[in-house]
Amino acid sequence: MAAHTTSGGAIHLGTISDFMAALNSAFSLFDAEEESLQRLHELRQHSRPIDEFVSEFRILAKRAGLTDTSQLIYIFRQGLDQDIVIQAI
Repeated sequence: MAAHTTSGGAIHLGTISDFMAALNSAFSLFDAEEESLQRLHELRQHSRPIDEFVSEFRILAKRAGLTDTSQLIYIFRQGLDQDIVIQAI
């Protein structure tokens, strides 16, 4: 969708379909990051091996764009089985 200015100075953005397509395109990356962040907060180890949990955690953290170490540690601990958390302490 290309916006252009008419001779009267008004900005013409095209049809509503053009506008919605451009809007969805502009926010698709944000939506993917937001979805990954939500999935990361919901991630739980349950009874699966720790290496599988760690692998999925790393993938989601990268997709969510998280870089803050303290935040990553907090979210990681929340998803671990409580038995592992107790053993680590």
